[in-house]
Amino acid sequence: MASSPNASSSGSEKYQDLLFVGLLAVLIIGFLGKAIFGPGFNASDNIASESFQTYLKDASTKGAFPHWLPYIFSGLPSYAALLTTGERNWDISAYIVSKSSFLFSSILGSDTARISFWYILYAAGVYLLMRSKRFDRPVAFFSAATAVFSTWVIAWVMIGHNTKPIAFAMFPYILMCLERLREKWSLSFAVLLTIAVHTMVESTHLQMVFYGICAFGLYLLFELISRIMTKNEPMGVVRAAAVLAVAGALSFGMGADRFLSTIEYTPYSTRGSAPIGQLSEQGKQKAANKQDANGGNDYDYATNWSFSPEEMTTFFVPNYYGFGKLKYKGPLTDNRETVVPTYFGQMPFTDAANYMGLAVLFLAGYGAWRNRKDLFALYLITVSVFALLLSFGKNMSFLYDIFYYAVPSFNKFRAPSMVLALLQFAVPLLAAYGIRSFSEAREEKNPKAKKGSLIMLAACGAFLVLGLIVPSMIETSYREQVESSRAMQSYGPDVKAALSEFVFTEMKSDWRATGFLAVVAGLLVWLFVGKRINHTVFYSAITLVCLVDLWRVDVRPMDIPKKRIESDVFAKTDLIDFLTADTTVFRIADMDVLPAPNVAAYHRLENIHGYHSAKLRVYQDLMDEAGNGGGSIINNPLLWNMLNVKYILSAQDLGPVQPVFVSSQNNARVYLNPSFRPRAYFVNHAVVASKMDILRHLKQQDFNDIDTAYVEQELPSAIDTIAPGARVALTQRENERQVYTVTATGNNLVFFSEVYYPVSWKAYIDGKETPIIKTNFAFRGLIVPKGQHTVEFRYESPKFEQGKTISLACNLVVLLAALGAGFMEWRSRRSAS
Repeated sequence: MASSPNASSSGSEKYQDLLFVGLLAVLIIGFLGKAIFGPGFNASDNIASESFQTYLKDASTKGAFPHWLPYIFSGLPSYAALLTTGERNWDISAYIVSKSSFLFSSILGSDTARISFWYILYAAGVYLLMRSKRFDRPVAFFSAATAVFSTWVIAWVMIGHNTKPIAFAMFPYILMCLERLREKWSLSFAVLLTIAVHTMVESTHLQMVFYGICAFGLYLLFELISRIMTKNEPMGVVRAAAVLAVAGALSFGMGADRFLSTIEYTPYSTRGSAPIGQLSEQGKQKAANKQDANGGNDYDYATNWSFSPEEMTTFFVPNYYGFGKLKYKGPLTDNRETVVPTYFGQMPFTDAANYMGLAVLFLAGYGAWRNRKDLFALYLITVSVFALLLSFGKNMSFLYDIFYYAVPSFNKFRAPSMVLALLQFAVPLLAAYGIRSFSEAREEKNPKAKKGSLIMLAACGAFLVLGLIVPSMIETSYREQVESSRAMQSYGPDVKAALSEFVFTEMKSDWRATGFLAVVAGLLVWLFVGKRINHTVFYSAITLVCLVDLWRVDVRPMDIPKKRIESDVFAKTDLIDFLTADTTVFRIADMDVLPAPNVAAYHRLENIHGYHSAKLRVYQDLMDEAGNGGGSIINNPLLWNMLNVKYILSAQDLGPVQPVFVSSQNNARVYLNPSFRPRAYFVNHAVVASKMDILRHLKQQDFNDIDTAYVEQELPSAIDTIAPGARVALTQRENERQVYTVTATGNNLVFFSEVYYPVSWKAYIDGKETPIIKTNFAFRGLIVPKGQHTVEFRYESPKFEQGKTISLACNLVVLLAALGAGFMEWRSRRSAS
């Protein structure tokens, strides 16, 4: 049977949309190509995550789900702390979506490709959202392309913020689903909404998820108020909101194993409790990161990364405040190119400007003005204003303070400037409104309708003229501002002068380049509205100009190393060879010798240090109050003994003690701890003391840890001193299970060099559960009766097991709903045919 013209047209329409989405994918892969097909990006967060690949592969090989990571901070619950994730095949939806990104990664042979998958998904979502709003394909393409290449958005992959693109990619899909559900009930879109919400939440970037909730809430509020006022089916909005609530509940259920584990862990983590020594003896707060009783950040710390009204200049001149890091080549480096930090704004540091494209911004402004009565455009304007005001944090605090003091757990977020992601989402969409408005003006016979193009051209020209005049007028004050910024305080006068000259020169050049490209864009708009060029030429040219403008800025934070991380940071050096050749059970104390904080984990070396923002509170308190290393390292020999530290890695000479190994590659020294303790040993006496008293004794090192242990409560039974013949030996060791053979000469106390975490670690003596005694503030102790016994520690999380069951059940509900929606769609099409 021959196809009908309508069917042919419909098929052609679909292929055109696929063509534009495919072109977006080509642009993204092309822009990130050097990293995708090369060594990836040189980002510290990428290194941190790559450090645990060995740990995850080992767990996968053994068929175990990884819960406890022994390689940093002497151990922590990595899954509950949102640090690592194993195979979660019971979460069917997340498993399929995750495998899709990993499949894309395997095809292109790069983990950077996995993140680019989410950028492609985001760009496709923006394109489809604008198509659903009846925008022409080239205009929707323009909006999607400028949205995905907005500087701060594309910079996430370059600096290793790899969970943000996952959450952000779902924003346009959720809005699309809400729109369709507002118009009419659809089981298909209800299922798609649930999957999109779950994917966003599974990104684990809670701050970005929260901003998404704000954006969707504003959308529903706008629609509801408007439809109540116009009496135009307000119940449709209620329906969409109800489905969103159900989708949120199902999303929580689908990830219940993760969420219940995290909720269980939070009170014991640095994100859920305050430091024990928050107040010093003088009553002054000691730590820079001060927290309330629930782990919330104090106001000053939470607002450290507050955007400022002055820095809105970077919307027009991305380099105005120095732009993170820039490539410098001059007398300071003997004309060798190097990357120097040049940002001098109010935030401690930043990697890139929040630049969205000057022409894009002008188009968005015109679109906002001309479409201010359009409900969706008005929503986008409101989201933009909301994001901008909230991003100011302490610099214009009236909106931020409402959230900080009134919204539960909001004070656990930092970096108010992060909410600008909503602005970078809304502005390219408003720019599409601007292009459509200029297209409508083109067809108007009234000459007044065409004045907008002249205004835009004049504004772009004026900006360029200002770029030619203003920099020379402000050079002195500008350079003084650069030199007086905290970013420059560690430099001498000559270096400050050279860097301020460099920053000023870059700013001046940037202003003129931005102005020139804006004039080209303004000229294109004027020619288009005046019917001097056709739609195809205009759409193609304006998209090209805006992408050139964005790309020239986007490449600045792009730092691609010469070699892959595995062959550089994780290289197996002679130092690693020496440490891994020792097959005994021990930990190391790395004093910043290894290339990155968590690199030891890659080589299966257990480190008492590391990097993670949600470590166990007892361990952080131990470091803060007794570590003698400023809270970031442990420099206390007594704690080294208790922590089973055999080797201390130092770049410095530790005095009269001779190193047992010196690396020939970087001169790093390895020192043997002379009083190295095994993973478990007997203790003669137990003394009851308060937490702060125990920490004081640990700090002062005024007791013998083999003879005495400090506990916080009376022991359940009396203990005996050790007699000859007492032995303890570690016989089996896995991440979530350790087995010891203990020969006790009486009712003896055994100290175990394992971090105390009472929720999930259970102890068994000869198969019978026995209470774990919190010993020496942060460790485990057991009272073992006389005789030979098998002592076993097992990591058991009932919440995790309960969550798995809930997750599987909720996924089956969504799967059945998807099958039902598919059947209904098939039956509908069959009836129509």
